[in-house]
Amino acid sequence: MNGGVDMKYLMGLDGGNTSVKAVIFNEKGETIASARSKAIRFESRGKGFAEFGVDELGDLAYSCIREAIYKANINAKDIIGIGVTSFGNGLVVLDKDGNSIAPGAFSQDYRATDIVEKYKTDGILDRINEITKGSVFAGEPGPILRWFKEYEPHVYEKIGSILMFKDYIVYRLTGVISTDANNFGGSNMLHTETLEYSKELMELYGIPEMYDKLPKLAIKPTEIVGIVTEEASMKTGLSAGTPVVAGMMDVFACLIGAGATGEGVLTAVGGSWSINLAHSNRLIPNASANMPYLRKGEYLHASWSGASGSNYEWFTKVLAGEAKLQAGEKGDFFKVLDELVASVDIKKVNVFFHPFAAQPSLHTEAKANIFNADLNTTFAEIAYAVAEGIAFIHKYHMDFLRSYVDAKKVRFTGGTARSRVIGQIFANVLELPVEVVDCEEVGALGCAITAGVATGVYKDFDDAFEKAVKVLPVINPNPESFKTYHRRYKEWTLLVDVMTAYWDKKKQIEAKAQEPTTV
Repeated sequence: MNGGVDMKYLMGLDGGNTSVKAVIFNEKGETIASARSKAIRFESRGKGFAEFGVDELGDLAYSCIREAIYKANINAKDIIGIGVTSFGNGLVVLDKDGNSIAPGAFSQDYRATDIVEKYKTDGILDRINEITKGSVFAGEPGPILRWFKEYEPHVYEKIGSILMFKDYIVYRLTGVISTDANNFGGSNMLHTETLEYSKELMELYGIPEMYDKLPKLAIKPTEIVGIVTEEASMKTGLSAGTPVVAGMMDVFACLIGAGATGEGVLTAVGGSWSINLAHSNRLIPNASANMPYLRKGEYLHASWSGASGSNYEWFTKVLAGEAKLQAGEKGDFFKVLDELVASVDIKKVNVFFHPFAAQPSLHTEAKANIFNADLNTTFAEIAYAVAEGIAFIHKYHMDFLRSYVDAKKVRFTGGTARSRVIGQIFANVLELPVEVVDCEEVGALGCAITAGVATGVYKDFDDAFEKAVKVLPVINPNPESFKTYHRRYKEWTLLVDVMTAYWDKKKQIEAKAQEPTTV
């Protein structure tokens, strides 16, 4: 059995858009063991739906925990605390007895697009955004709940509790219905300045009945909201009584796992979404979200869209046949892909890629596009354009944040951050040094660190960062590339403008097609 005298461990649980991960870390932030579930994503039942099985994923979380403990070969009593994170937005609804009554909604769920348009038409969207200090979109709890009220009232009438997916995992472990201010605030369900629930906000969303269904609110992510129950202990192998902290949205967990709390440090999360983060003591107008941060009176600013690593994943599944053939000979698919991307002369490449394979994006009708391909375009150039397009959408969001906060460097996390080649593209495009954390599950590390601070394993977050966050050698930008990237980014944004006119027209055509015909 691993461990020794007074050996302490922390567990981080990360519920993502593709799977649930359970990771056990030691005090030094080193991964002892991890386990990942399969994905539970229901077949779409219509345009905009992105749903998952709540009970199934909850059971898979149990299994992951048990597997991680088995792999670690440790005494579960030496796990001092548990932190939980998950994607923000989306929705899980339970009845008054704590049973799930509908499929969960992922953050890419766009069934409520028309609801958000109605808020805008009715002139109340600005007031909603004013209260939440964010930018409401269709994949958030408020609009989705309004959708249930209008289209599935039989579900709406049974709702007893509203949760994020993270909160559901906490509930399965502790029996406590709770949430945290960061995740709920970042999902536009709080009055951001008071950090309280708002009856006015529920009225504006058109769901006043839901005010009394809101969960117990933890203001700080380090608050211990419950302990592992005997039932959860039997199903997971955890020790009953182990503290579970409130946790936070995965974007905040990644920032903490990257130790990116210093002045002038921005965070780029290249996961399923393009997540870009800064922090200050002011509120940034028109940000995707202004979330509660580590300290009172400070805010975590987010600018995001569902347009980052999901595009690379789509590309590798659909179009990366040549790399897969070469990998059959060389053995490492992503290494081959890195070599192909690095081989491209950016001064000669003409092809561009819009990384809008997933929503939300820069437009509700946006889709991924490859531009300027001809008979001379190589696979390597297309692969490069996909990587560059992901960097460009991050730049789009980073430029917004940098108009309000100083930026000295970027901490880069997420699946795409594992590629030093893509990291170099990011550094050149952003014209900032890029640092990558030496940890494959940075979000899980962030919520494990939070549990460590809560339980006294670390004195505070600074102590945790010093002991548990390891940064790889910095990737410095190449000034010789700046002029070329300026030109290419200008052309890339021009193509966005051109396509916006098409997307607007397409939306009008589809709306007209749905109008009732008259005889």
